[in-house]
Amino acid sequence: MARALFFVAAAAACCLSAQPAAPQTDREFDCYVQSAEARMAARQPLQTADAMRNIQTVPGNGPNPHKIPGAMIYDWIGTIFIPGATVDRTIHMLQDYDHRPLYFPETISNARLLCREGENRFGFSMRLKEPAVIDSENDVVWERLDARHWRCRSYSTQVHEIGKQHNYLLRLNSYWRFAETGRGVLVEGQAITLSGEFGSLMRTLGSLAGINPEKSLKKTLASMRESLEKPGLQFSAPPANIAACGPPVAAPACSLQSRR
Repeated sequence: MARALFFVAAAAACCLSAQPAAPQTDREFDCYVQSAEARMAARQPLQTADAMRNIQTVPGNGPNPHKIPGAMIYDWIGTIFIPGATVDRTIHMLQDYDHRPLYFPETISNARLLCREGENRFGFSMRLKEPAVIDSENDVVWERLDARHWRCRSYSTQVHEIGKQHNYLLRLNSYWRFAETGRGVLVEGQAITLSGEFGSLMRTLGSLAGINPEKSLKKTLASMRESLEKPGLQFSAPPANIAACGPPVAAPACSLQSRR
């Protein structure tokens, strides 16, 4: 299998190279995200069922990937139930940005809190291990809906692939909802990612080796559960004496006529 993968990838590389995204790629991505966020807002509240020990994933908007000029969009939703967890402990772990590599060792090798604005907005950087070694900076907004429900959204503001540029990852948006029951916490995550055309081909080949956006989301959810289930594991609160974040990142605004 590994040898076959090598020859297929080599043949593809002869025909394609990593190219900059088409000028309208970012606009198309923003249009897609705007529609996706509207669909999220219209979804039913997160159900507090507690029988979902296994990770469930579904496409966020039909079969993946979604072709746009110069790139591909991947949109996946994953859910998991974490027995014994509380929503406050879950949020404390996720807001401990400096120690994320300890909680998500399969997908993150380095992370650092960059700024904060009040109690609910943070900027942080992380180095991803897959689909390649990739650095990203991210703007995160948290919202507490009530005593048992939280949600947040994260937009990448900078993405840089280490080494040769394959455009595996150009943009990364993630959205999370958390609901506490009497027996644990139900977590739902949605990841919307943008890859260049060459990067998308390589990600398709990489999926044969266990690397693709759906599997990355599953790994994230599994690591979240494993970390929260470790007895006695303590999480650090975000430091107060850190730089203030800049202006808020605006929600995507669609300037195209396409409807997705």
